[in-house]
Amino acid sequence: MIERARPFVLAVSALTVVTLLSGCVGPAALPPDSPASEESFAQAKAANLEFKAAVAEVQGQIYAGEWRVEEYGDIPNVCDDGYQFSLQRRLPTEFSFHDRGPATMEQLRSWLTENGWQVEPARSYGLSVTDISIEARNLGEGVALLGVDLSPGFAAELSADVLELRATSTCHSGDSAALLDQLRGPLTAGPDDDGIPDLESPDATPLFERFAEG
Repeated sequence: MIERARPFVLAVSALTVVTLLSGCVGPAALPPDSPASEESFAQAKAANLEFKAAVAEVQGQIYAGEWRVEEYGDIPNVCDDGYQFSLQRRLPTEFSFHDRGPATMEQLRSWLTENGWQVEPARSYGLSVTDISIEARNLGEGVALLGVDLSPGFAAELSADVLELRATSTCHSGDSAALLDQLRGPLTAGPDDDGIPDLESPDATPLFERFAEG
């Protein structure tokens, strides 16, 4: 009985020696890919640019000029499987569609439907509510949720239209904190100078690496 077991014991011993010498104790001991590697950072940048390009195309259907930047959209935020981006824009203060705001929103809804966006059914409000909202998504272009809200003004009353656009990207695998550290780099800018533009047009080149050394 003992003599028959000896080859197995020797094999196990040899495997143990090889394992100790190689420094591996199975798959769990393998070092994971660095979440802040150049490859993962390039993937995050590509995902961000795809997301922003899709949203910018929607903005251009509404207004081609400069929008107010509320949330720029380059910061990786935590989501279930890793990180995602979100942005928020508003039309210029005192902007007016000259009573064509509702028609513009209807045209936008049609454009989204015709260009691969999944558009949610229109919300119904009471007769006294004039606000109009559109919600849509385009997972193929990295947009998990797009929301456009209009509170229409009235030209006769010289009241402005108030339109807000917000969007959230799809979730991407990765470490949001590590990506943020690599994105920001050394924070040499002053507290009030973080590189975010106050205004940005849809055709502007999106920024991602806003912070530079020195």
